[in-house]
Amino acid sequence: MLPRTAFKLIVKFVGGKNATGTVWADDFFLTGPGQTWNTSVGVPTGWYYWLPPIGGNDGVLANGFENTVVTTEAAHTGTHSLKFNMPAGRVVHDGFVGTQRFNFTGTVWGGSGPAGNSLATGSNPFGITAKPGDILELSVWIKATGLFPDSAALYPGTWAVGFTPLFFTGAGSNYGYNPVGPQNDYTFLFPKVASFDWTQYKLNVQVPTGVAAQTMEVRLHVYNQFVGTVYFDDLNVRVAGTTLSVAPGADGLPKTFELTNNYPNPFNPSTTIQFGVPRNADVALVIYNVLGQRIRTLVDHEQRSAGRYSVVWDGRDEGGNTVGSGMYFYRLETGQVAIVKKMLMLK
Repeated sequence: MLPRTAFKLIVKFVGGKNATGTVWADDFFLTGPGQTWNTSVGVPTGWYYWLPPIGGNDGVLANGFENTVVTTEAAHTGTHSLKFNMPAGRVVHDGFVGTQRFNFTGTVWGGSGPAGNSLATGSNPFGITAKPGDILELSVWIKATGLFPDSAALYPGTWAVGFTPLFFTGAGSNYGYNPVGPQNDYTFLFPKVASFDWTQYKLNVQVPTGVAAQTMEVRLHVYNQFVGTVYFDDLNVRVAGTTLSVAPGADGLPKTFELTNNYPNPFNPSTTIQFGVPRNADVALVIYNVLGQRIRTLVDHEQRSAGRYSVVWDGRDEGGNTVGSGMYFYRLETGQVAIVKKMLMLK
């Protein structure tokens, strides 16, 4: 227990002045506030992780996340990649390995770990200059084996892996965990196969405006129902070119695909969901229950013009029956990536 309130704790591993011999130290851990300690996971400097059962910092890993390692088994470039091996029958839990916060001033976070262990593109990963309103292109290469396509269809949004980008006002210890702006989970839409070779997945996100965002982190996220093995490599973040998105016009056209928080939430009996599309695209907006069962399709067509749209869900399923109280997911699917959010019906 800390003797008084503090925002920093320094633990030193010291060799006495008269000590002789050779000592190896490994697997330092701190239960509770620390999340950058290396509990049996070969994550290089500049990365951190949250892995079950209680964050991975307790010296005990379970639910398949004990298999999460930096490996030489496969690589898109170089010699290493990040491997998640999620076995069948595991206890359902989310987990991620993410970058530490990096700022938008062109400087980079400290180091990329041992030679060959960098999961980010370039010798100076994420040294970008961005401002509020800019579009960032996030990309990562993925290889996968041992997949169950039927599970992907049965549990959309939870049998999945994807990006979770988060924005912050600063990176110092006393900023704490207080993300600003949108907080979305983006799930990758895998092909309906049991395995596939290295494939690049991309996502455009906008640096939020009006919230003083100065830094960002990117999480490579495995969601709770996922079973299979995935390798991640060459994560890259860059300011997108003008050809990748629609510039905002006088009518406030969105620059990226958007899915806002529904309102009201909790709700009874109806709620409004807003989404935005930056260009013509096939769009599907679907409601699911916690078992992954499709409850209602609200939108399923080609959206022929860019803009922001609203749709009301009246709390009924496809048969016109009122659904029960509980948690529901709503999922916007466009192209290679889907956005998933939660809502709560209370009667």
